[in-house]
Amino acid sequence: MTSIDKDAMTRGVGFIPVPSMRRYAGGFSLVRAQHKATPTDFVVQEKQPGYQTTVSTRSDFPNQEELENRKGRFVAFTLVLERLTTSAGCKAFARQVNVDPSLITTAGNKDRTARTSQAAVVEISDIDLVRRNSFPDEEVLKRDGFFIKDVRRTDSPLGKGRLEGNHFQIKLLVQGMKKQALTEYLEPRMKHILAVHGDGQRPYIPNFFWRQRLGRRQNLLGVGCNLITEGLESGVERFLCEVVEQNDHPLATKLRRQLGPMWADAVRVAKSKGESVAEQYYAFLEMRKRLESPTFHNKPSYQPANMFIEHTLATEVAKCKSFEEMIRRNRAVRDDVSLWVGAYQGYWFNQVLGRVLDGEIPISALEVGERDGELLIPLYFPGDPKSVAFYEKVCPEAIPHHIDPVVRKLFLTNFGNRRGPRRPAFINVNELEYSVHDESVSFKFLLRSGAYATNFLSLLFDLDADHLGGV
Repeated sequence: MTSIDKDAMTRGVGFIPVPSMRRYAGGFSLVRAQHKATPTDFVVQEKQPGYQTTVSTRSDFPNQEELENRKGRFVAFTLVLERLTTSAGCKAFARQVNVDPSLITTAGNKDRTARTSQAAVVEISDIDLVRRNSFPDEEVLKRDGFFIKDVRRTDSPLGKGRLEGNHFQIKLLVQGMKKQALTEYLEPRMKHILAVHGDGQRPYIPNFFWRQRLGRRQNLLGVGCNLITEGLESGVERFLCEVVEQNDHPLATKLRRQLGPMWADAVRVAKSKGESVAEQYYAFLEMRKRLESPTFHNKPSYQPANMFIEHTLATEVAKCKSFEEMIRRNRAVRDDVSLWVGAYQGYWFNQVLGRVLDGEIPISALEVGERDGELLIPLYFPGDPKSVAFYEKVCPEAIPHHIDPVVRKLFLTNFGNRRGPRRPAFINVNELEYSVHDESVSFKFLLRSGAYATNFLSLLFDLDADHLGGV
């Protein structure tokens, strides 16, 4: 495997091949725009089969009697979040109803720096307990970062990807540009995308993974590389302890600088005993204790620091005394760690797609979907011979020199010889509307599951973190 640049591993530099995107968008110069200035400037509302979730405090179901009469041994609800990831929101709700967070399932992960709505399911028999914790109110959202609504029974948990897509309502701020200037700026850029890469109404855009895939610190590519090539211990250490001060919460940086020496001490003792680091459970209890130390407003430190996953990892390692056993026992932890693998897969998917845009890899090298004929790029997946053969042919540097056998078994092998994951190379932007104002543009559109709104917006504007993409 060709080594990945250190800045890509630590800060996400080059994760998205921005120059390729710029050429695809017509090579226009782009003005700087700010997105996510406030959570209400970036609203994401999940579309589920049969209904649309909303961030409104009102019900998303006109027939309330229908909700009351639904059957099943699980309880479904709509989870509305503000400034919380899906994982953090599920953990906060789990504390309210006193259940293990692993009993809560969702169909996708939503952005932290936004206001979002999505379906969720909890494996619990007491629906009245869930209803007693349903307070769809703006003040509750501001105070707690979430509320739930539309509680009803259902007969199955949710799986990743079990949604139709997401509706976006996004406001971009463009400082110093009046409405007329912004209109004249947008017209040729939008015309190019619609005429050259669309059908006149729907833009057809490259389906890159965006930097949300890399986490707040933008270091999940490095964490994923450590995990895949060196194993669970190495990946967990980097995730818990790596300091990326410019991208992290100041309190999180302070905590990581305290966790690092605790981990180093566990390594020293483990070597002296001939044991694994995970068996030094006392060290992880100390890490958890530090993460739970109260802040000045009497909240445990891991909450304002947004270190919910770190707190869960410390707790579960202390309990299981084995990294592998922790993954096997706890579905929520497995889902969180799988995102580290996904960051590695996403990086190489993006590099392949960038080369397709530049003509270095021919369209004919891509797979064609059997049902709808769409162009697909496999994610690197060692358990799928077709995926491996694809990367050997077009991007051999994506193949690691070594894959940890436990990680391969847990995350990179499917049962029953099922093929690995594929992702569409291009997608349509549906139901597009936009309005121009003085110093701002408001967009509404629908994207299929797994697609990123910033993919589309970055074809029109230089968003406020594009320097990480290589320009």
